[in-house]
Amino acid sequence: MIRVALLGVAHVHAGGYAAWLGTQTDVDVVGFAENDPELAREFAQDTGLRHLPLAALLAAAPQGVIVCSETAHHRAHVEAAAQAGAHILCEKPIATTLDDAHAMLAACTRAGMVFHTAFPVRYSSAVQELRAALHAGQLGTVLSYSGVNHSVAPDHERGWFSDSRLAGGGAGMDHIIHLADLLHHLGERVDAVYAQLRPVPEWLISGRDSTDAAGLVTLTLASGAVATIDCSWSRPHTYPRWGHLTVDVTGTAGLRSLDAFAEYVTVTSIHGRHWAGYGSDLNAAMLRDFLRVCSGHTVSVLADGQDGLRALKVVLAAYQAARLEFPVTP
Repeated sequence: MIRVALLGVAHVHAGGYAAWLGTQTDVDVVGFAENDPELAREFAQDTGLRHLPLAALLAAAPQGVIVCSETAHHRAHVEAAAQAGAHILCEKPIATTLDDAHAMLAACTRAGMVFHTAFPVRYSSAVQELRAALHAGQLGTVLSYSGVNHSVAPDHERGWFSDSRLAGGGAGMDHIIHLADLLHHLGERVDAVYAQLRPVPEWLISGRDSTDAAGLVTLTLASGAVATIDCSWSRPHTYPRWGHLTVDVTGTAGLRSLDAFAEYVTVTSIHGRHWAGYGSDLNAAMLRDFLRVCSGHTVSVLADGQDGLRALKVVLAAYQAARLEFPVTP
């Protein structure tokens, strides 16, 4: 039996993780820690899991923890978990600053614990097929990547996403990170970043400050290719699904398009219209690999701490470039 725990449940994925883990006969979810009493009460009621103080939860000796707290609180949870002897799967972005990210990785190294970053898009069959095609040279020399990650603003589910003190930023922090990691996973490395980020309109989100809602990022890659990332919280709350992630790759020998969430059917009822996804559950695939890590196995697709750090550097460079209106080296 693999013992796991959730440290913080403020992230929108926490409920889904808890639900999937609860279906696994070889997993014992020992409970969750959460500082917000109202959120803790709701989560306990929805999931049936025990709410425990952080120290008591870690005293139960979980083999692995999933950090789903607000991004600004990741460091404290990761350092406590590493000291307690637990392997860690941390929501993205792993931190709001590079200092916190380096401290988290150092804490895990000192404790001999494995640190992984939650990048479930790596498990998409479309991503795996594109990666194999690129590595086989099927597109020739790659000239450009054009990535889009749009969604409904997560603020309507968890208000902290629009609080830059807790999230580190807005749509840029939320969405650049996935495509930055995807570029790295495909074998690219970023040399320079330029970005334009725009604030949240009042009609779109109940933002507490001028958190960015949309952006366009241009990347110069070490391979000689260029990439763009179109990131936004531009979908209305009535949108049939949360959003989408696509990438078009142009090479000297061809063009390839990727849609990580293309498998869906349109469902219309008296309650409205929504898109029901089918096919692989990317979060489940990621969690399954993390459970293997907790059992002492080595996995290859699951993003590690360095992957999380590398992607964070690109995101923070984008914010710096937007302030300076000049390209920045991550």
